[in-house]
Amino acid sequence: GLKDLHKGLIITPLNPDETFSDDPLRMLRAVRFAAQLDYTIAPITIESITRNVDRLQIISWERIRDEIIKSLKTKQPSIAFYLMKDTGLLTHVFPELDVMSGVDVINGMGHKDVFIHTLQVVDNAANLTNKMDIRFAALVHDIAKPNTKKFDKNKGWSFHGHEEIGRRMLKKVASRMKLSNSLKDYLMLLTKLHLRPITLAMQGITDSAIRRVMKEAGDHIDDLMILCRADITTKN
Repeated sequence: GLKDLHKGLIITPLNPDETFSDDPLRMLRAVRFAAQLDYTIAPITIESITRNVDRLQIISWERIRDEIIKSLKTKQPSIAFYLMKDTGLLTHVFPELDVMSGVDVINGMGHKDVFIHTLQVVDNAANLTNKMDIRFAALVHDIAKPNTKKFDKNKGWSFHGHEEIGRRMLKKVASRMKLSNSLKDYLMLLTKLHLRPITLAMQGITDSAIRRVMKEAGDHIDDLMILCRADITTKN
């Protein structure tokens, strides 16, 4: 065990299938440790996680939620979420994120891979703040993009209304994951408002428009600005 630790290797001391069958939450802990410690998960362990993802169905959402939050608190949360995606864990723990990946191209026009973009925003937020709530907001701010994606032959791809539809989707997500009402309301608010500050940088914006955003964001105006800053990513 000590040799593996010195190598930065995450591997189960016993047969991984038995280890994950006994407590399937260990699969989420493995990907969290990879992000938290900057360790590599052994191939045999990755293969076992992929085989045993269905076992997560017996784990309470409170325990799953806590592991997701711990992953968000790491220095580079994307490591954990990419591993969740690659192993199939994400299908069970956050299906709304799992369907974000992929790029459609029509008439030579594509769009950002929303999953990659989202994890870039999460990592950006992690670089800007230690506040987990903001990182969680970064994780879900574009949650409705797969449901609102449309193509116009003249304008290309759009995700019209994804901020409001995302706000509504978070009610179901919060209920499933047993989030506190305060966190649910916070995530819904920042998801709804995450595009609004962009318009404030445009010419001709009135003082009243600025005041409306500030009033609606309330005590969370600084958090909203951090999220907007994190939302600036390169094209994928």
